[in-house]
Amino acid sequence: MSLRNTYTSICGAFAATLLAGTAMAQEPIKLGVILPISGGAAYVGQGIGDGVRLAVKEINDAGGVKGRKLEILLRDEQLKPDVSLAAAKELISKDGVKLFIGPATSATGLAVSELAREEKVVNISPSAKTEAITGEKLHDYIFQLAPTTDIDGVRSVEILKKMGAKSICFTGFDYAYTKDWFKSIRANMGSDLTEAGEFLVPINATDYSATVTQLIANSCDTVIGTMYGGGFISFVKQATPFGLFQSKKLLWGSNTGDYAVAKALGADFPEGMWASSADIWYYEGSDEHKKYQEGLAALQGRKETDMWPITGYNAVKFLAAAIEKAGTDEPKAVRDALEGLTISSPLGDLTIDPKTHRAGSPEFYGQVATVPGEAVKRLTNVQLVR
Repeated sequence: MSLRNTYTSICGAFAATLLAGTAMAQEPIKLGVILPISGGAAYVGQGIGDGVRLAVKEINDAGGVKGRKLEILLRDEQLKPDVSLAAAKELISKDGVKLFIGPATSATGLAVSELAREEKVVNISPSAKTEAITGEKLHDYIFQLAPTTDIDGVRSVEILKKMGAKSICFTGFDYAYTKDWFKSIRANMGSDLTEAGEFLVPINATDYSATVTQLIANSCDTVIGTMYGGGFISFVKQATPFGLFQSKKLLWGSNTGDYAVAKALGADFPEGMWASSADIWYYEGSDEHKKYQEGLAALQGRKETDMWPITGYNAVKFLAAAIEKAGTDEPKAVRDALEGLTISSPLGDLTIDPKTHRAGSPEFYGQVATVPGEAVKRLTNVQLVR
């Protein structure tokens, strides 16, 4: 081979390698997103999904991460651990996904977290609260953004004392979040609060008449509950005619202070009930929160936005910041970058604890009340708890 031919071959090989590297650099970064987008909790999944889409749009419009766009691969978990697990396995094997957001709930979240541990792919849990996810089930690749049930338990006891509660009935869906939250409340109750009974129902329950009857008949002055989504709405509509909400004080978990719940219930939303919310659109906070709300309002087509989007939004922001820091989307490097990472969220800085893998996101607490001139009820006496 002549010197010219050799030179030409070397240049050609170098150019091919360079082009291949450029093409690789331009391939999108795939985000596997597993959420309930059908069934009774569809509004939760759709809300988190809106937050994911908003963050991805902002990042892609700004040029992506390391010059690469983010791509969302969304799958429906249907609130079923086996379905969520099958979806995650398919995304890994068929689509090569290495970064996951979701599932939304504790039971499905635990299932996918175990798969993430086995497959060594990064899993950010945006909204599930059960302490077990990053407690007894903690591993290198799982990260939890929502405040865990042990944190919620401490916060809830403070609210109970503020309410003047003395005797408590526990009710809600029979699943991990309920059990862990109630366990934490019991551990922090002290001698001023007593338990009068526990009444759990299956997570797919539709008839709450027996539970309503039991709660009304019980001597407790306060009811703590965890039904959410369509289940909570059905529970309220079935309990209202029997006067449950007039005879008992109420503290509800599962972030029922959300706009979507208030809109669905309308006038039936129990006045005076204490509830929490990951975000409220009417909060007069920082410029960053205002900007976030403007973007979300444009996406959802209304100013009264949901609370769930902020959880998906922050999950994407954490992944993008970790990839930027690591210089790659390889799971091990992203995992290492997430530990101790701080981002600026719409509600202030969030940091993932390098040991616990928890961010402990802040939440709003307040009482449900009718607000003159507003179509739906809001949380009043609101406080942002960190």
